[in-house]
Amino acid sequence: MKTQTHTYLDRRLFQMLLVFYLVAYIIDFIGTILIYNQDETSEVALDQLAIQYVILFVSKLSYILVALSLTQSFFKKGALHIWIVLIHLALAALLSFFTAFIGLLVEMELFSRTTQITGESIYIRGLGGMSFNFFMYFSMIAIVYAYYYFQRKKTDDLRTTTLKAELLDSKIRALQAQLNPHFLFNSLNDISSLIDEDQIKAQNAIADLSDLLRKTLSLKNSKLISLKDELQLLNMYAKIEKLRYDDKWEFIKSIPDGLEQILVPPLLFQPFLENIFKHGFSEQHQQVKTLLRLRRTAEFLEIDLINNGKTLESEPPIIGNGIGNILERLDSLFPGNFEFEISNIVMHDTVFNGPIVSINIKLPLIKNA
Repeated sequence: MKTQTHTYLDRRLFQMLLVFYLVAYIIDFIGTILIYNQDETSEVALDQLAIQYVILFVSKLSYILVALSLTQSFFKKGALHIWIVLIHLALAALLSFFTAFIGLLVEMELFSRTTQITGESIYIRGLGGMSFNFFMYFSMIAIVYAYYYFQRKKTDDLRTTTLKAELLDSKIRALQAQLNPHFLFNSLNDISSLIDEDQIKAQNAIADLSDLLRKTLSLKNSKLISLKDELQLLNMYAKIEKLRYDDKWEFIKSIPDGLEQILVPPLLFQPFLENIFKHGFSEQHQQVKTLLRLRRTAEFLEIDLINNGKTLESEPPIIGNGIGNILERLDSLFPGNFEFEISNIVMHDTVFNGPIVSINIKLPLIKNA
């Protein structure tokens, strides 16, 4: 990461100051011309007045820019201490007397006037231009302070946004790290129950679990994956569970074409299936049917996960670690822009006939570039 050196009079700020100063000076010059045209006793020619104003413009601007360079150390302090204000007042006053001195010098050297440069003449002329010089000086100082205040605020806002993004990434990685052991322990428990019943099935399940874990480890730092890859993970997991439950569990998928490149969080479906295996089977529910149905709308990917196992004992239900983890990840990835609902409903169609548990999720439609 490159460290960028900041100057307090960068090009953009210098352009702003120059435009402001030039406009103010032109207005003052026009006002002076109007006054001299009405003064019939004035011996100052217009060309001489213009030359004098150009010299004063350069001299005064140089003085102000040097004074503004002191603002660098003042601004770093971050507060308007009283002594900083006094220094600016002194510099503004000196600007007026400096301008008076340059004006008298120009009249004497360039226009051969009999003007005498004395302390009194500098003092009198300096007092006469005090109001305009104070206005110019403090206006430009105010521009500098305002400019760098907003620059600093912009930098602080960017730093805050970056830190929030890094914190969000850390939170999502932590939640995914919690999910993998949770998934592994549940799968191993499922496979262990097969060992005494069917050793060949248990061996096949261990091989399938190894493939699945290898796949999930490759997704360690992935916050989103394609729906195609997520469905591959789901099929591998469902294959492991099918070895255990066999005819007791039927898994149906209704997924239209054209959704493969939509992005979803990894291991999104697996905790919901775990929840079905854990709570769906009972003495009255020896066989469980599960339907995964996906739909695409203009703004959302709608997910329905329906099963005819044991219904919820309470609504809203108590959310366990697996589903709770998924909801935390969704809230971190899509804050305020996703929907989740789980409830008991009654369905009568070609798949289900009676009470079911319905999980509905709506995720923002994000396509893989």
